[in-house]
Amino acid sequence: MELHTPRLTLRPYSAEDFAAVHRFASDPQLSAYVEWGPNTPQDSRDFLVSCLAEGQADPRAAYTFAITRSDGGEGAGEPIGTVGLTLDPTRRTDNDGATTPAGPGTGEVGYVIAADQWGRGYATEAAAAVVGFGFGVLGLERIRATCRPANAASARVLEKTGMVLEARLPAHKLIRGRWEDSLLYAISGPA
Repeated sequence: MELHTPRLTLRPYSAEDFAAVHRFASDPQLSAYVEWGPNTPQDSRDFLVSCLAEGQADPRAAYTFAITRSDGGEGAGEPIGTVGLTLDPTRRTDNDGATTPAGPGTGEVGYVIAADQWGRGYATEAAAAVVGFGFGVLGLERIRATCRPANAASARVLEKTGMVLEARLPAHKLIRGRWEDSLLYAISGPA
């Protein structure tokens, strides 16, 4: 499955993407605001293995896409980042008290872009495409995302996708040994 925007192709990862993934995922600048990284080579291999496994899951609980430029220039088709949508399983309780999955209702978007590609609008374009996929294809009712309060660029990306700041979550993410606050953004799907 691929998603297309005017400048990007969002596609599943393949094992051949290791060098590109490790190039951006091992960058300390890129991982400053997230709970993983900078990646070791094994971390990057493990990430790719998990992406390949999630594509085989039935039902799927997550969709992780390689962000690639589709402009035909040098490096086109090579991952410059990642965007994903993780589904929250909703549960239904029957009269006997048993719970069963009721289908996806909400999901969470996350993304990273290689530092040398920052400021070009790629994160906004990719995140908006995944939000559209979540509502239009998966039929989600609500999509959320978090970012660290100091990450103003990520907050702008979320706002440009139509998300609204709902809350500040104290001590929400453990990042390099410190509990960090998060800003919670969300958007509801079309009625």
